[in-house]
Amino acid sequence: MHKYLTISYGVLLLVGAVMFVFGLPFAAYIFTAGSLIAIVQSFVFAIQNRSDELAVARRHRLYFIASLFLGVASWFMLTGSANWVVMALVWVVVVLYLSFRK
Repeated sequence: MHKYLTISYGVLLLVGAVMFVFGLPFAAYIFTAGSLIAIVQSFVFAIQNRSDELAVARRHRLYFIASLFLGVASWFMLTGSANWVVMALVWVVVVLYLSFRK
């Protein structure tokens, strides 16, 4: 299930961002749907892994905090601000850092 959720929010985020760059009006809603899936999934994993090893629990909490940047990016996208790019890039950098962290 985790794999399918990750693929679905990844596809929704990518499609929404590309469509938004091309100026399609409903692209922000597609990006927001992907953001919500990412936020909910990371929240559930953070709650499920509270009792695990400290480093694993901390990593899942950081994933959740990073996913909140996607929520802010969605808000900026819905309001028409160009700052959504900055928030999405912050999310990418944090997730990339966490994925290579031991």
